[in-house]
Amino acid sequence: MADAEKLIALYTRAGEKLLELIRLLESGSNSRRRKEKLLQQIDEILAGLTDGAAQSMAELLVEAYKEGVGEAADSMRAQGVPDEQINTVLEPLIHQQAVQAIMDDSFLRILEATDNMSQDAKRRVEDAVREATERMLTEGVNRRQATKEAVARLTQQEITGIVAKNGARIPADKYMNGVVQYNLRKAHVTGAENMIVQNGLDLVYVNYVGITCEYCAKYQGRVYSISGTHPRFPRLDVRPPYHSHCVHSLSAWIEEYQPADEVERMVAASNRPFTDNRTEANIQRYNEIQRDKARKNETRKQWIRYKTLISDLPDLRRFSFHKARNTSNYQDWKKQFRLRSR
Repeated sequence: MADAEKLIALYTRAGEKLLELIRLLESGSNSRRRKEKLLQQIDEILAGLTDGAAQSMAELLVEAYKEGVGEAADSMRAQGVPDEQINTVLEPLIHQQAVQAIMDDSFLRILEATDNMSQDAKRRVEDAVREATERMLTEGVNRRQATKEAVARLTQQEITGIVAKNGARIPADKYMNGVVQYNLRKAHVTGAENMIVQNGLDLVYVNYVGITCEYCAKYQGRVYSISGTHPRFPRLDVRPPYHSHCVHSLSAWIEEYQPADEVERMVAASNRPFTDNRTEANIQRYNEIQRDKARKNETRKQWIRYKTLISDLPDLRRFSFHKARNTSNYQDWKKQFRLRSR
């Protein structure tokens, strides 16, 4: 797995561990001491998760920033700027501050997710004990049976990473996947922009992606002025990434290296209304891709979970092949995972 995938896998596995702890309530007494022990174990799991995630995120952001820097320099070369005229020496203070600002925001999101995971897991432990006690006293249900039923209900959903504005509880690994992808792209874009500015350039191009979302369609395929002082190109007020999982970026666009007809074409394209101009065919194709991604993401997430416990699991492509056909190999992996995750 790539490093970013390993980081997301930390959240997938931590969520599973928390659910496993809650399921421990099914056996044994629900004494106060036992409950406090479970709450302590929740804190230990999440403390380790926070430390590991923060370290991994910092390393990934530095690499993404450097990639953006490198790609900006490549875009200058591709337009004909001689190597000796490109300043590729990173100015420490500017670049360090840029990466640190993104890391600070990322760390806040990590803490936010950890806090929500802690609250959710502890609430489920408290609810399981309370519900079992209430049913035992009011309905005469055996404590073990009441606890088992409460735990079964409370472990159906994945551990929460964030509560959306509409009240929806988003699983921790899904939330952090968006956080990681967004901030890595932001580091990449920031590195590119700072390298462009460092070389005394003002115009940047936001790449065009044919099949994209309604929001990105408004901003892509344009040339912008970073300073906002260019007489014919709009100011760069809204920078990519425009959302999590956004694939848009910046590259240098040097007017004097462009043919006259290309300059005029880009002036017209850059100053068109900021509205969604996708064709109906592109919109339909985008929606199809999103549905397909949802199916593949579920398989990918399952593969990540299984990979943490089954060392000889094949790569994602072969795993998907067997799952789609419900082969005997897939059934065996499901069995192994159930046994090893107990």
